Amino acid sequence: MKPILCVTSDIDNSYNEFGFLSKIKDKRKIKLIGNEYIKELDIKLTSVRLPPNFNKSAYLNNLNYAKKICKCEGVQLSLKTLRPFDYNYFNLFQKRFFAFTVIKSMQLMLRVRNKSLKNCCIVVCDASDMINYNIIVELAKKSKYIVFLSWDLVKARKLADYIIANFGVSPIVTNDESYAIKIADFIVSSADYEFSPGKLVWLLDNSISQAKNNISVNDVSYNVPWNTFEVGFSMELIGAILCQMQEDDIEKALKYNGIYLKEIKFNNNVIC
Repeated sequence: MKPILCVTSDIDNSYNEFGFLSKIKDKRKIKLIGNEYIKELDIKLTSVRLPPNFNKSAYLNNLNYAKKICKCEGVQLSLKTLRPFDYNYFNLFQKRFFAFTVIKSMQLMLRVRNKSLKNCCIVVCDASDMINYNIIVELAKKSKYIVFLSWDLVKARKLADYIIANFGVSPIVTNDESYAIKIADFIVSSADYEFSPGKLVWLLDNSISQAKNNISVNDVSYNVPWNTFEVGFSMELIGAILCQMQEDDIEKALKYNGIYLKEIKFNNNVIC
């Protein structure tokens, strides 16, 4: 298996700069945190912290420089910085695993409220955003009542047609925010939007630092059977490991490796 480069950053202090001086400044801020070896998998983990510079060009430069100083050219990336940026570097399996984790955590949160995905109204906002695509596909396998809240109705309707043709589920497509939020049992959102108090919300953008009077989650960790220093493995790290195991069935891969969902969180606060 390829070694894994685990990348984190202090997203609460983010900035957007690109130029000669910022390049020098960023290089000085890139820190090697440590190394770990998982004997059971014969895999090396290298942890590095990047500066929270979320200019697209600077982000790529910093990522490439981190690989050089860690001597990790042929690596699998485990990115846990600003999710809208990280998502662009996920491979197909990692995108599917992220979607699987979002849906699985939603199922658990609904279950403790004596509800189920199958019988609940799930609103996806903004449904036309690329980060929502795999989540929608996974959702269509388990839910019959889906609402696409979008400000790009043409794109959302094309996606709805695809879901109807492939999964037999007919999503409602709307740009009426009040209507969609009112009927929602759970909202998956890639947008920073103030939803109604008491609503269950999965915030895909992890830069949002405060929940706005609703029950929000934006992160999940997993329990693993391996002897490591980590207490709980991030979903990003699990995705980086499993994508190298040649098993396309995510549920089967988790079960085979003894990996189970540990905590559902909003930032560092455990929700479930």
